Parts: sequence; structure tokens; C-alpha cells
Amino acid sequence: MPARKQMSCRYLWLGLVGSPLMAGCVQSPLSTMAPASEVARSVATLWWSMAAGTGVILLLMVVLALWALRLNPPQSPHRRGVRVLLIAGGLILPSVTIILLLAFGLRLNEAQWPPQARAEAQEAFHVDVIAHQWWWEMRYPGLESRTVNVLHVPAGVPIHLRIMSNDVIHGFWVPRVSGKLDAVPGRINRLRLFVDEPGEYAGVCVEYCGEGHASMPFTLVAHPADNREALQQAVRRAAQ
Repeated sequence: MPARKQMSCRYLWLGLVGSPLMAGCVQSPLSTMAPASEVARSVATLWWSMAAGTGVILLLMVVLALWALRLNPPQSPHRRGVRVLLIAGGLILPSVTIILLLAFGLRLNEAQWPPQARAEAQEAFHVDVIAHQWWWEMRYPGLESRTVNVLHVPAGVPIHLRIMSNDVIHGFWVPRVSGKLDAVPGRINRLRLFVDEPGEYAGVCVEYCGEGHASMPFTLVAHPADNREALQQAVRRAAQ
């Protein structure tokens, strides 16, 4: 077997063996592939769409490469063939890809801040999130309490966060629930959450903020929406 064909077979086997190993990443507590909100589902859909498109393009490139290797002797494409490749591969394919990514991006932005977001402000659950080196402070305006590294929220209810920083730039992210948002000193950034089901969801700081950056994980705890008393008690117990 020619050396080039042997190399192609090796890469194929590596891909087949590596795929199940990569699938295990879906089970991670920080995986965006196990969404628990509409926003996270939009992110997962975008990822799978890009992965599928990449796979199709890769398969096409492999087929073309194998076809070229089978030509003996190799032949240069005629002028018309070169023009078709340039237009299809250099103009049409990138244009379609960019348009599709833009459409997905607009859908993701609408899922993050739907049209009714401002109207729901009165019924939303409000929390101020303040980043420090290297911990998270959660303040609950309606409860006059605070928690450290644990964010208590109701499930099935809009949640409006005001994200701030007390020192340097940090990054707030709960992968299964929302997108990322920076906490910037001197600014207030706003993030809307909506958790589908009660449970615990892992969060991290995704902006390098110094030597203690790795020590800034936190937990979002979603309580049943019909049991606000349990949520309030959990917040008060954590604040003591």
C-alpha cells in the first residue's frame, strides 16, 4: 500500500477511535452539550450545526483528495474547472456559511434577550453578582442578604443579573444555562437567565484574573418556582 494511502487510513482510524472519547465530554458538568435553558439550547444547536458542516466539508475534501490521488498521471483541471472551483469554493461556500452563522447568531441573541425582557422586569428575580479576587459575591436586593460562591435562583422564572467587578475583569459563565459575560470594574453588565428545571449547575470564571483564577468556581442552585420560601431560607442560611 502506498505511503500516502497508509497515512490516510491511520487518520481515519484515529477519527473513529477518538469520536467516542470526545462524546464523553457531553457528560461534563461544564458542558454546553447538556443545555438546561433556551439560550444554552441555541448554543448547542449552533455547535452541532457547525460540527455537521465541518464534517461534510472534511468528507468532501477527503473524497477530492482521494480522487486526485487516483489520477495516474495527475492531471491539471482545465480552465473552466478552475473557474468553477474558485467561484464555488471561494465565493459561494463562504457566503452561505457566513449567512447561516449570522442567522444562528441573531437567533441566539433573541433567545438571550427576548422582546418581552423589559416588560418582565417587575416579575423577574433580581440578583447583583460582584466578582472579587478570587470569589463571587451574590446580593439579593429583595432579601437583604448575600451568599458567597453560590447563586440561589428560582427555576421557571426570568432572572435578571447585574454583573460587576470589585477589582479586575472577570468572566461569568454557567455553561448549561447561559452565555458568557464579563464583569468589568466601574461598569454594570446585565444578563438574563431562565433555568428550565430545579437543580445545581456549575459555573466558572472564564477571564484570567490573576494567580487565583482557577479558584473561582461557583454553583447556581435553581429552586422550584412554587417554593419561594425554601429559596429565601437557603439564602438566609448561607448568609449566616
